[in-house]
Amino acid sequence: MLTAIGIQGFKSIHDIPSLELGQVNMLIGANGSGKSNLLEAVGMLSAAADGRVDSDYLLRRGVRHGVPGLYKTSLKGTEQTAIVLKAAGSWNGVEAEYEVVLDNPPENHSGTWIYVQEKLCGKILEHILRLQPLDRINLADEALARAYIREELGRSRKSIGMFRFNTDQFPETSEAKLYTALTGYKIFTPTTPVLRGIQPDIIPSEPLGLFGGRLAEAVEEILDLENESFGELDLDEVLDLLDWVGEFDIAAPSRELLSPHVPSLRSLVRFKDYWMNERHNLVSGYDASEGALYVLFTLVLALHPRTPGFFAIDNFCQSMNPRLARGLTRLFCRLMLESNPPRQALLTTHSPLVLDGLDLRDNRIRLFAVDRSHNTGGATKVSRVRLSDEVLGKGKRGMPLSLMWSMGLLGGVPDIL
Repeated sequence: MLTAIGIQGFKSIHDIPSLELGQVNMLIGANGSGKSNLLEAVGMLSAAADGRVDSDYLLRRGVRHGVPGLYKTSLKGTEQTAIVLKAAGSWNGVEAEYEVVLDNPPENHSGTWIYVQEKLCGKILEHILRLQPLDRINLADEALARAYIREELGRSRKSIGMFRFNTDQFPETSEAKLYTALTGYKIFTPTTPVLRGIQPDIIPSEPLGLFGGRLAEAVEEILDLENESFGELDLDEVLDLLDWVGEFDIAAPSRELLSPHVPSLRSLVRFKDYWMNERHNLVSGYDASEGALYVLFTLVLALHPRTPGFFAIDNFCQSMNPRLARGLTRLFCRLMLESNPPRQALLTTHSPLVLDGLDLRDNRIRLFAVDRSHNTGGATKVSRVRLSDEVLGKGKRGMPLSLMWSMGLLGGVPDIL
């Protein structure tokens, strides 16, 4: 799994040398503090590992469109420099590291970022690959250089990364696993109209679109009504979170479920309302509580076999009652820690009770406070919230993490009285 990421010169992030990751990583902070910027920096790192950094490669990972000058840090009193991104991981005790330096100077009008330098260090490939622009490859790497040239067929050498050309021959190495983890990364930002199935997802993918598309199809792929299961989860555990739902399934749009004036996709999530009489107790995702759709979306990511091994959810547990957010967080963390092969997530939230669903005694679950203020010169700073004696003492006296956060004791809050 990934053990650390480093970010320098990306948007509001001036320098985060090494952010040590767990399996579930929750980021809290004020609006505009840089939480989403951190997710997007990893998205740019993912694109770089995949061999190209341009609008298409970034967008398919959930990175918002932006002009190059706004991707680079431009804090007062500083000059814009190239962006430096790093990732380290360990598989079966064997470590691998990847580092890339990217630039997009004003005279470059293509919109494609240039690789200034790449480095890959690992047990196998460090003796074969020390990546730099092609014109500086050592003569000893001549065979590698020729293969690279053949592959690209004359494309711009500096706009193409080389990481992806050197892992196929070593599929079981930590270097290859690092490549797979990085390149599969996606940022999910679900929106209600897309989850309801009345608006298409502009960034489709599997098992879910980045804005919540394919929810009905993904639910159907892991829902087993005959065995009363949802993926590896007992169906009752899902229904316990949705106390008004007697059952749910997938159905085609029909006049009984949708007004003819409502646009629809091919299939919808259909809920049976436990409290309504049997003649009028079926509702589609269009009419149902949006919180129920966000619950299913989150559980699909934790359970579906085609979910990326490394992913992010921006604004985790939005549109949920605080207690539902807490219960879903507990269940999501449990499923993530039980996943095989292991999965890893970066999450952001503004919901205080999400924190009460995190068991920070487990080192695989980590909480980070993200701050940006006069004290940081406007730069985003990230600090891990640890269970210090002070935090444990307050917890024993009945003060939950949600209250500590709201009171400003954990960081990650705006300077507003």
